[in-house]
Amino acid sequence: MRVFLKQINGHKLIGLCLLLLSHLTFADFSINDAKTHLVNEVYVLNANLSYTLTEMVVEALQNGISLPLTLTIVIERDRWYLWDEKITTLKQRYQIKYYAFRKQYVIKYLNTGIQKTFDNLNIALAHLGQLEDFPLLDKHLIKGDEHYWVYLHTYLDIESLPVPLRPIAYLSSQWRLNSNWFLCPLQP
Repeated sequence: MRVFLKQINGHKLIGLCLLLLSHLTFADFSINDAKTHLVNEVYVLNANLSYTLTEMVVEALQNGISLPLTLTIVIERDRWYLWDEKITTLKQRYQIKYYAFRKQYVIKYLNTGIQKTFDNLNIALAHLGQLEDFPLLDKHLIKGDEHYWVYLHTYLDIESLPVPLRPIAYLSSQWRLNSNWFLCPLQP
């Protein structure tokens, strides 16, 4: 091995490393924008999320593995002392499944049971990334003179994968797909 490394000069070694890294797919989830507003005495959320899957995850999906996704929403009241007060935590759960016979992707909203069908994975993920008028909180639970914040986070829920796949998902970075926390004010 040492002889081999001595024969490769610096430029060739860098080129070899770039060639090996070129096959890696970097993917992640992100929350690009989020805003709240008041509709009929209820605060609602509009958000733009981006779901990019790795090749390994897409391959598992196309081989019959359902992908469980979770969007966590936390609402907190701003306090000048100690910690902010948590008002509520909401979890919107989704499942993406591929039906090979029909060549269709189905998104199931696990909180409501509603399903939507798509012919293309990218279109399905784009649809999933558009959250419109998602109900958050009744106006009467908010004190008018206080400041409130909405925190959002989305991730591939490894705990909800089939049990035999979980150890692989825990050990492989290709399965750890999640966004950073996104913060927006709760405003009418």
